[in-house]
Amino acid sequence: MLEYALLIVLLAILVFIFTSFHPARTAKITDNLYAVNCTFVNFYAYRNEGGIALFDAGINPGLARRGLKKLGLSPDEVTRVFLTHTDYDHTGGLPAFPNAEVFISEAEEQMINGETARRGFMRNSLKRPYKTLRDGETVQHGDASVKLILAPGHTPGSACYLIDGRIIVTGDLLRITRGNIKPFLWLMNKDHKRDAQTVEAMRSDLGRAEYILSGHTGLHTKG
Repeated sequence: MLEYALLIVLLAILVFIFTSFHPARTAKITDNLYAVNCTFVNFYAYRNEGGIALFDAGINPGLARRGLKKLGLSPDEVTRVFLTHTDYDHTGGLPAFPNAEVFISEAEEQMINGETARRGFMRNSLKRPYKTLRDGETVQHGDASVKLILAPGHTPGSACYLIDGRIIVTGDLLRITRGNIKPFLWLMNKDHKRDAQTVEAMRSDLGRAEYILSGHTGLHTKG
C-alpha cells in the first residue's frame, strides 16, 4: 500500500512538472536566431560569420541534429556551445557537436567535479573538455558579444547569456507564464529561495531585453 501511494505521489509530481512546460516549437526567430524543440526543452542557435553558437544542447544528439537540420542549419557548423547549467536535459545533445568549444560558468564546475550533488545521490557530469567563464565575462562570437551573467538558484552555477545586449538566454532560471516572469519550479530548483532572489535581481536586465529565451517555457519578445 505504501509503495502504491508513493507511486501515485511521484506520478502526480511528474504530471505537475511536465504540464508546466511549454517549450517553443522549432522555428526561426530572427534572421540569425533560432529555437529548437527537444520534446520538453528548448535550446537556441545563433548564427553569424563566427559559425553557429548554441545555447544549451537539448536532451539527446539525435533530436539536436534533427532540429537544426529542420531549420536548414548544419550541425557541423556549430563552433561553440554555451551551457546555462549541466543538467542532462540541457547537455545530452553535446555528442552531436564533437568539435564545438563548450562553456560553463566557473561556479557550475562544482556540479560536475563531485563537489556538489544535484539531489541526494544524483550527480551531474560533463564528459568532454570545457572552458569556464566568470560572472560578467564576455566571449566574442563573430561580430556578436556573449556575456555570462551568473544566475544561481536552479543550480549554484546556473548562468544566463546576454547576446549583444538585447537577447537573453535564461536556461532554467525562470518560467514565462502568459508573458509574466516567475521563478522556476521549486521542486526542481536546488535552492528555490536563491532562484527567486536572482529573478528579482535580474528584473532590469530582463526588462531591457528584446528577447527572453527560456529553457522550458518558450520565449518572450518585447512589444
